[in-house]
Amino acid sequence: MKSLFLAASLLLSPACLVSAPATADVASEHVSSKQATQTLQQQLAAMPRFYARFEQQVFDMQQQLVQQGEGELWLQQPGKFRYQMELPEPILFVGDGETLWYYHELLEQVTIYDAKAELERTPFTLLMSNDASLWQQYQISQLEDGYRIQADDPASPVQYLQLHFSGDALSRMQVLDLNGQRSIFYFQPMPDSDSDFAADLFQFQPPADVDIDDQR
Repeated sequence: MKSLFLAASLLLSPACLVSAPATADVASEHVSSKQATQTLQQQLAAMPRFYARFEQQVFDMQQQLVQQGEGELWLQQPGKFRYQMELPEPILFVGDGETLWYYHELLEQVTIYDAKAELERTPFTLLMSNDASLWQQYQISQLEDGYRIQADDPASPVQYLQLHFSGDALSRMQVLDLNGQRSIFYFQPMPDSDSDFAADLFQFQPPADVDIDDQR
């Protein structure tokens, strides 16, 4: 499976955001990884759920823009998310903590994955978990307006994930994959409302007459 953030433009589809200048991504050397980890954990603990519209751009390793998109993202601790791409084509990726569903509407195809097996392979899982054993697999660096997360495993499909905050709100997310493809999401957080987090938000029932590929 492609990593969540390679897939994050069109989760698990063929395409996977202009990128920030490299100087903006330099970590603050005076902040230790342990301190940065603790600060990030505290910041995420204060954000048990998150709902935002996003705009996204994808660049290849030559920094050429290859795709733009927009959609909505819901996160809820522990382990739940809903990624709904609207443009350039409808894509849905839903996880309830146990099962992941990927629905490509135009292809009329649903792929089902084991959530634990897939999510724990990417730093994306840290947004939805305070599991110490998962956090120990990553190094956290402090940035001027956020954090860079890098896996200890050199074979990780994500070279790094960067989270940028405006105040307490997550405003931007940047991902670099092993192939040098860079994805950037610009978030517009929406007001927190119970109506936006319905009980079935993180569930998915495949439509009739679609192909189902169960990889659990």
